[in-house]
Amino acid sequence: METSFIPKKNYKEKAVNTKYTSWFLVIATFIFAASAIFAGGVFFYKGFLESEIKNKNTILERERGGLDLALIQKLSKFDKKIEVAKELLDDHIALSYLFNFLEANTLKEVMFNNLNFEVTKDGYQLILEGRANSYADVAVQSNVLSSNKNILEPIFSDLRVNSNGDIVFKASMKMDPKLISYKDNLEVE
Repeated sequence: METSFIPKKNYKEKAVNTKYTSWFLVIATFIFAASAIFAGGVFFYKGFLESEIKNKNTILERERGGLDLALIQKLSKFDKKIEVAKELLDDHIALSYLFNFLEANTLKEVMFNNLNFEVTKDGYQLILEGRANSYADVAVQSNVLSSNKNILEPIFSDLRVNSNGDIVFKASMKMDPKLISYKDNLEVE
């Protein structure tokens, strides 16, 4: 038995498939070229934008020099005053509209002799104390106020007969802020 460390067979190296290598090389070259073109485009676009910014700043400085700063300050102060006036007008309430509402929505048989108007965290609260000729008049007055969209949650309580035979009561209700808003009612007039 002969033993030799030298191989007897002739081994050839496998050839690399150049078909796939050439496509890979073409695609890689295309991606590299596209990346280089985009990088160059971004570089030139950045230069273009910087140039445009300089041009716009020059135009802005030239226009700024032509402005009357004293007039701008006066107009700015006047604008602030107008905004404060708008805010005051928006928040202003006129109770005269409430009295007009009560006059128009109170029955002739009912008389209110005490009025308490409160501003609460939920809005406006109106508490009225009054008297009427009968329980039926109180019920009709309750219906009149309940059917009005400006009155919310009317509650008639403490009904009793006084020494003159009149029905006395207390009415508590929330009001829609538009009912007494000066701005909202001013537009209606």
